[in-house]
Amino acid sequence: MTEAATTAHLPTPPGPSATPALPLATGLAEGGLAARFSTPEGVPAFAVRWQGAVHAYLNQCPHAGGPLDFEGQVLESSGRFLMCARHGAIFEPDTGKCVGGPCRGARLTPLAVHEKPDGSVWPGAAG
Repeated sequence: MTEAATTAHLPTPPGPSATPALPLATGLAEGGLAARFSTPEGVPAFAVRWQGAVHAYLNQCPHAGGPLDFEGQVLESSGRFLMCARHGAIFEPDTGKCVGGPCRGARLTPLAVHEKPDGSVWPGAAG
């Protein structure tokens, strides 16, 4: 698997806009490590590329509330599912729905992100 760049909490420019000054991720590779970041409120989150699209979620398992990733790894070995490193719950990467494990039927909390033509990932919907 290829590694993706990871980013910590991002600074926001002064003024009324809450748009980050830097992207959440760049170089997010298919099947690679998650790009970890923090929401403006300081909540840990991650983004992954799966089947060509970028998906982002709060980094909190609905089962126990702990982080899903282990050192940025969230995709299980087949690359078909996101997996909680603590309890083995598996989630559909495109919907965040738990399809196996202790929280079956629960969902990860999605975050709106969009990708620019240069491959950078930014918060919010495109537009």
